Amino acid sequence: MFGILLSFVRSQVDNLLQNATKEVDRLQDEVLSGLRNAMNPLSGGGWTGQGAEKFYDEMESVVFPEIMSIMTGGISFVGAFQNAANIIEQADEAISGLIGGVVDAFDIF
Repeated sequence: MFGILLSFVRSQVDNLLQNATKEVDRLQDEVLSGLRNAMNPLSGGGWTGQGAEKFYDEMESVVFPEIMSIMTGGISFVGAFQNAANIIEQADEAISGLIGGVVDAFDIF
């Protein structure tokens, strides 16, 4: 029934996901490399000791993974749109099949 519209929506969602993935990858590279570069003078001997080690460990084990998680959240959101498009497409196919069966049964057209 809505095949053309669904095809258009699917192509837009696919494009959005592809562009979002590229942008998240680019941002992750920029943000994480920027933070690591900013830490280089410290980790290169500018700051030593137990406090420094705990800071470096927390950055690597907590902060960087959280930044990546926040950035990839957008991709998950777009992925939900893909799932919704799949459900709508399946519903459209099911309804089209039912309507086709009714039309055939009553020989309307």
